[in-house]
Amino acid sequence: MAITWADILTWTTGPLESAATDLTATSKALVSAASDGQDATNAIQSQGSAVTAIRSAASKNMTALARLATNVNSALMAIEGAYDGVATVMANIQNAQAYAAENYCTIGSDGQVTYDTDERHKEDGFIAAENLRMTIKQIIKDADQIDTDLYHAMSDINNDRATDGDKGSDNKVIGVPDHPNKNWTPSQNAAWWNSLSETQRQHLIDHCPDEIRHLDGLPAAARDQANRHALKGYVDANGHEHKGALEDARHDLREARKKSDASEEEIEQLKEKVADLEAINEQTNNDDREHNGLAPTYLLDFDYDEKYHRTTAIVSSGNPDTASYVSTLVPGIGTNVRGDLGDYITRNDNLRAQTAQAGTDPNQVATISYLGYVAPEGPKGKLYQAADISYADRAAPDLARFEEGLRASGKANGHSFTNTVIGHSYGSTTAGKAMTQVAEGTVDNFIMCGSPGSGAESIDQYNVPEGHVYESSVPKGDMVQGSGSFIGYGSNPKTLDGIVHLSGDTTDAKDYKVPGANWARDFFHPGKELGNIIGDPFVNHMSYFDKDTRAFQDFANIIGGGKQTTDEEWAAIEKERGK
Repeated sequence: MAITWADILTWTTGPLESAATDLTATSKALVSAASDGQDATNAIQSQGSAVTAIRSAASKNMTALARLATNVNSALMAIEGAYDGVATVMANIQNAQAYAAENYCTIGSDGQVTYDTDERHKEDGFIAAENLRMTIKQIIKDADQIDTDLYHAMSDINNDRATDGDKGSDNKVIGVPDHPNKNWTPSQNAAWWNSLSETQRQHLIDHCPDEIRHLDGLPAAARDQANRHALKGYVDANGHEHKGALEDARHDLREARKKSDASEEEIEQLKEKVADLEAINEQTNNDDREHNGLAPTYLLDFDYDEKYHRTTAIVSSGNPDTASYVSTLVPGIGTNVRGDLGDYITRNDNLRAQTAQAGTDPNQVATISYLGYVAPEGPKGKLYQAADISYADRAAPDLARFEEGLRASGKANGHSFTNTVIGHSYGSTTAGKAMTQVAEGTVDNFIMCGSPGSGAESIDQYNVPEGHVYESSVPKGDMVQGSGSFIGYGSNPKTLDGIVHLSGDTTDAKDYKVPGANWARDFFHPGKELGNIIGDPFVNHMSYFDKDTRAFQDFANIIGGGKQTTDEEWAAIEKERGK
């Protein structure tokens, strides 16, 4: 029977989550039993007919155990995939209902759409209704596919047709594939990784880093090791030496410089790639950080975008898999790894430290610098790119998946945490779009600061708890704030109904200026630049992340699970600092 709209309105993730929990426990028990059984069999060194009979019986039991392990792990993968699919369907339903409410439409329990026939809303309602009908059709189609995939997976298991992954692979644990499927969801990745033995995990980290280092849902420590191997070099499972991405880039640059036909553009791109990878290597040097009393970094990902010839990187200060509070900072235009990774890690180090003023132990905080997407080049490159929303559209699904991976890794290991996403400038638009796509229950707080646009038309489109979407904007001196709301960036966050407004007070920032405060004096002062006369419209755009400002303290409070700083709290903090 085909899935209907009424059917999927009743869907919840609860039963799937419960089943996954039970299957995970069963899988671990089977893996342990298999390991013990193999060890016991290998320990039998005697000879004779009785010993031969024992080995034969043990072999039959191990075969049966292998089939059971394969079926359990196949069921686990299928249910984790269905869980993620159902969560996405539920999020899409919520978005559709929010869109309907905003556009004078109603979605019936049968999926039929009606619209307000009042002449003031009739035309808008008609267009919105057509859009909703297509959306509902797609949601039902997606739901039907999820149901079908789960049915076939379970049928294969019931009929003992489940497989244990790649044929001919060197599995070290029976019933468990040792190579991931690129189409797996973050929850499936987490479940798969959790079912492997320590030996198998380390084998993949050390010898197959490129197969696992990009996988959302894997623990931070595993991704960190794999990415460092890929950056600096490793020996693969066949004994072949790989020098790593950094040395490979240096080699390519040397070779290009020798070529008579190499273009200046090609050489410049290679120089930038080398500089990017050197920056990653330098900024994630934990020996230097330990010497300076800073939390260790975790290199969660790096990559090279061949289309745009840009390097991306994701680095965490502190381990998100052990922290009680996790934040992800998404930067905006003009951001690149070689020029900005160190600055953003420093900002996140400062943010992590400032949570102490909010009553949170900084050792329980992990702050992530998400330079994991290609941002528009900005003022020093191609400024026109700043008006191109496609960069945000392209990046949003990956950011959503990354956040889901953080939650999936925690869930697989029984770890809970408060998860906050902070988007600055164009990064707030990118993050806003991601918040409309991320599975419900993934992100606890969402903050936009200096935002040109929210990436949405209504706060209801975000899959973030009510009362936990925030905006911070300086009163003056930030021309970026709200500037994109007329070119497809979404609503100005300051105008969104239901959003929580933070103070936006950055007057304690090192470079903060009061725009045009002394314009009359400066106008007649020789040698004054125009920006100092009328006020630089961008002068305060980067001031949100200066430590010891009230805006920055607001971020620290929210990351630590609290609320924005009150006047009394801020006065007490400044008094303690001697201001």
